[in-house]
Amino acid sequence: GIDLSRGPRFSDSNMLLQAAMDGQGVALGRTAIVADQLAEGSLVRPFDIERPADYAYYFVCPGHALDQPRIRAFRDWLFAMAAAGAAAPSQR
Repeated sequence: GIDLSRGPRFSDSNMLLQAAMDGQGVALGRTAIVADQLAEGSLVRPFDIERPADYAYYFVCPGHALDQPRIRAFRDWLFAMAAAGAAAPSQR
């Protein structure tokens, strides 16, 4: 019985999340993006439901570039940040 055609719509996720923080409704958001707001309490999870994303990110470079220390350092840092972000939601 919910009319999905009513209410505000946002094409920008920051505006969507700000509206939710301002008490204007419920929003769907990526855990990695809203982790700080969830931790500080400006957003709350009304349901204990998660859905994994249907996409992935890839680190891509020419094979010979991995031999360059700065490329390998960046790759290692990027993977470490991604792993830390993936671990954050379980720290609720």
